[in-house]
Amino acid sequence: MIRAVVFDLDHTLFDRHATLRAIVPALRARFSVPPSFTDKEIGDAWTYADDSYVYDGWQYIFGCLQEKGILPQDAQYADYRTFIYEQFAKTAVRFDDTLPMLETLKARGYKIALITNGNHALQYKKLELTGMAYIFDEIIVSGDVGVDKPEKEIFLMMCEKLGFAPEETVYVGDNPIADIDGAAGAGMKTVRILSTNRHIFGRRTPDETVETVREIPDAVERIRKKYE
Repeated sequence: MIRAVVFDLDHTLFDRHATLRAIVPALRARFSVPPSFTDKEIGDAWTYADDSYVYDGWQYIFGCLQEKGILPQDAQYADYRTFIYEQFAKTAVRFDDTLPMLETLKARGYKIALITNGNHALQYKKLELTGMAYIFDEIIVSGDVGVDKPEKEIFLMMCEKLGFAPEETVYVGDNPIADIDGAAGAGMKTVRILSTNRHIFGRRTPDETVETVREIPDAVERIRKKYE
């Protein structure tokens, strides 16, 4: 019996691409982006780089923007990283269907929880800005517990907090290694949302794969029926 659905945050419930597009004017001002680039061109390049290199590290996204001439060659990665943290603490966009989807799962009787890598202040600020904090029964931020995904310990911590066995929980995330391999390694069922690079695979095949957040409740129901 499936009793709980646990989520990743970034690129799963939090629409980082839409957020990046929203902070393009701030990037332009902070780094003196050449005026020959339109906001759309910057947003397209930034989201493409994020989609391609998000699993490798922000420094690769930074390098891609430099290669395209959007960021000047003398820009420093440390400044870019600080800028991103500052902006994500001011601007956050969730997927349009995120809250209705979470409400649907709650109405069906599932506990709803969140495991996210990052520091406490920034991840909770994203939840505040997107209006999602109220809905979760339990939240674990890796910076608070000293363990990051994909280590199975952080998933088992959540199971203990919820009071359910790993096989009674479904984990939903975009990252095939941190999310799918990590959760499956702890004994959870898994759903991968294809919101980022679709050509990267982990060691484990997810129980279900979806394109958008609106598909998640049906995917969870298929898993529930399979293991009843």
